[in-house]
Amino acid sequence: MTKTKWNPLEVAAVISSLLYTFLLTYESIWCWLFAGLSSTLYLIICFRRKIYAEWALQLFYLGSAAYGFWNWGSTFETLASLSWQIHLVLVGGGSLITFVTASLLRSYTDSAIPSLDSFTTVFSIIATILMINFYPENWVYWIIIDAASVYLYFKRGLKLTALLFVLYTLLSINGFIQWNGILS
Repeated sequence: MTKTKWNPLEVAAVISSLLYTFLLTYESIWCWLFAGLSSTLYLIICFRRKIYAEWALQLFYLGSAAYGFWNWGSTFETLASLSWQIHLVLVGGGSLITFVTASLLRSYTDSAIPSLDSFTTVFSIIATILMINFYPENWVYWIIIDAASVYLYFKRGLKLTALLFVLYTLLSINGFIQWNGILS
């Protein structure tokens, strides 16, 4: 039986990421501290594994963590849902940007999975903008992104991170329930 050797950097990133998402689903401002920490760790990990669009996404997440912390204030209030027309524009525009980004990664880098890397990155930016501005449907985007990310990270040999994204998918479902008051 082969003993699995965990990368300490990945373990720390996964723990920080879980704490971030868990605290966010329960509307704690301290989620942003763990968001910044996990982003910093994943900057290193994604670069080493040649997941370049995800690497750039981590830079965006660092800025989002700071914005989220300062934007949070002393109260938390979700906004009304966006119209389906806005979501249509977000999905259409995101799909176009995903196509262009994947083409660039394919042409100018040695990216291992350029299309999926682009998809998760582009739509994570959209979902993060919705999230830090308290739109409750951000969780629907996250459910899809997180499920796709399981495959991305598994294929790049980051099995612990793939497991993290399985948990993220479940936490995103919980976030959707919590933010929409479904069980209240």
